[in-house]
Amino acid sequence: MIFLVAILWAGLITTLLIRAAAQYRHYETLASPNTDAALEQSLPKVAVIIPARNEASNIARCLRSLLSQNYPAGQLRFVVVNDASTDATPAIVRELAAEDPRVLLLQAGPLPAGWAGKPRACSAGALAAGESTWLCFLDADTVAEPDLLAAAAGEAVRRGLDMLSLEPRQEMGSFWERVVLPTGFFLLAFQQDLRRVNHSEALDATANGQFILVRRQVYEAVGGHAAVRSEICEDKALARAVKRAGHKLALIGAEKLIRTRMYTGWTSLWEGLSKNVTEMLGGLGVTLFVAAGALVLGWVSVLAPWWACHVVAVQSHAVTTMAACVVICLASLALLCTHFSGSRYFGIPWWYGFLLPLGYTAAALIALNAVRLRLKGEVAWKGRVLAAPTAA
Repeated sequence: MIFLVAILWAGLITTLLIRAAAQYRHYETLASPNTDAALEQSLPKVAVIIPARNEASNIARCLRSLLSQNYPAGQLRFVVVNDASTDATPAIVRELAAEDPRVLLLQAGPLPAGWAGKPRACSAGALAAGESTWLCFLDADTVAEPDLLAAAAGEAVRRGLDMLSLEPRQEMGSFWERVVLPTGFFLLAFQQDLRRVNHSEALDATANGQFILVRRQVYEAVGGHAAVRSEICEDKALARAVKRAGHKLALIGAEKLIRTRMYTGWTSLWEGLSKNVTEMLGGLGVTLFVAAGALVLGWVSVLAPWWACHVVAVQSHAVTTMAACVVICLASLALLCTHFSGSRYFGIPWWYGFLLPLGYTAAALIALNAVRLRLKGEVAWKGRVLAAPTAA
């Protein structure tokens, strides 16, 4: 029995880590642009659209970072779409708009039937984009470095892209953010192959809605956010529409140019991830599979070495049995060290890696709750109940 466990466990961990390492090895990172004056003047007109619902704690920091961009001032326009906020979000934006005429505050108005909130706000912002040739959809909880927009626009033009999505650096402040989010990112790395997203011949498409830069002509040609009006994961749906229409898409990292803190603790994390994890993973069946896999990874990594050492201590001192025990322990150690490395990457204390059983268990519970909500046909976010598709 111990030999079978050793083979299965070591094989599983080896496969997952090789898969994750392959993605990491091909992971592209956006660099700061060349500051050549001629290049700066050739940058296109961009309208930055920020959907904002109850973002009083974030919107000023986000907007000020955008107003400080190293980008020709006349080429930028900022449209903040107030999505029925009940806090001070619109008042804060009005103050900043009084300081800089490039900032426009737009009211999204009542949510029409069949629309989710964010697609509606993004669509309204796109209609107010003026003469901009590119649209940049940016979440209000992001903070941009001064070179962000120049780097993104320059990269999109240089590579002939029609849509560019960036992965910000994820900031994690609370205990539960630091426990759950790294395991979530590892599960995505184990389950998905994001290398295919940047391959023009593959149909795989996804995007990070925290930053999407898209040619306006292409955006309008595929129907814009109106075409994905009811989607919970409107970013992934829009990317799919762009790529399936034959346009060129890329998803790359930008950890040095933009950062975000998505959640502030367990409550927002539970609600936020439960809202969209089934769409992120690809449906109900895949989500259930990932939930089961998370429980296996979290607890077998602890229980298998304990059981193997017990077998050696109590039942058999044979060399082959001890070898199997070593293999099991090394496989668990490899997973643990991967989480230590993840903690370092995310800038959190290394000892959070020891909490991987708790992190994977919480991730599994969130995935199961997401399935429950999907079957129920509705999800909640920021005080608004949205209809969710019930099909896998």
